Formats: sequence, structure tokens, C-alpha cells
Amino acid sequence: MRPRLLSLARQFSGSSEQADDVAQEALLRLWLLRHRVADEQQAEALCVRMAKNICVSEWRRQKTVAPTAATPVLAEEMQPLATEENARMLQLAIGTLPPQEQRLFRMRQELQMDIGQIAAITGLLPRSVSAIVSAARKKIITLLKKGGIL
Repeated sequence: MRPRLLSLARQFSGSSEQADDVAQEALLRLWLLRHRVADEQQAEALCVRMAKNICVSEWRRQKTVAPTAATPVLAEEMQPLATEENARMLQLAIGTLPPQEQRLFRMRQELQMDIGQIAAITGLLPRSVSAIVSAARKKIITLLKKGGIL
């Protein structure tokens, strides 16, 4: 099964090293589920599905977007200016949020705290923290779209 998994993972990632990691992870997961698998054909199908899911999860985690011809490219001298303008617009959008949303959003995005840490600090339930941060993110995205940033 390993050669098939390696080939599949290489098609997704293009990297032999990452393909090896995916194959190993899929085989490890299959080993943990070995008592539920009836036969070799079912094991192979399950392992291939797990490898595909691992590849997709890794791709999402990295958020790699391949540049396309349709992607606008700024001139080198315009990039710092655009980045500064985007940062300024983002700060303005964050500033329009209610104080609690603003505080939780900054803790999550700028301080890179996880939901559990924020909940422990604020005394809110993790679900509440997640909902508030999500609502704040949606408001910011809407404002940035109106401003032409997104």
C-alpha cells in the first residue's frame, strides 16, 4: 500500500518528504483501526481515503494558493505602500468593533492566543469566545470588502 500512498501524496504536495509523512500518517491511522477492517480491499480503500484527507487538511493548514495569471501583481515599489494601507484599513475596521469584540479579536489574531487561553483569561465559555471572535471577523471582512481591500 505504501507505494500507492506515496504516489497519491506526491500528486497532492509535489514533495517527496511531505508525501512520505502523509503515507506514514495514513498507515499509522490504519494500524489504529485494524480491528475494524474486514479485509485487504477495505483496508486499502480506507487508507487511500485517509491519505487524501490528510493531504487536503495539510493544504488547508498551509493555505497555499498557487498564483494564477488572473492574480494581480503590484509593482515592487507599490507593495510596501499597499501593505501599509491595508494594515491601516484593518486597524480602522478593528476600531469600529464593540470593545469586547475588539479585545477578543486582538487576543486571538494579534497575540495568537488560542480559544482556551482567551476563555481562561476572560472567564467566558470557549464556545462564547469562538462565537464572538467569529462575529468580529465577519464584521471586519464586511468592512474591508466595502473599503475595497478584499
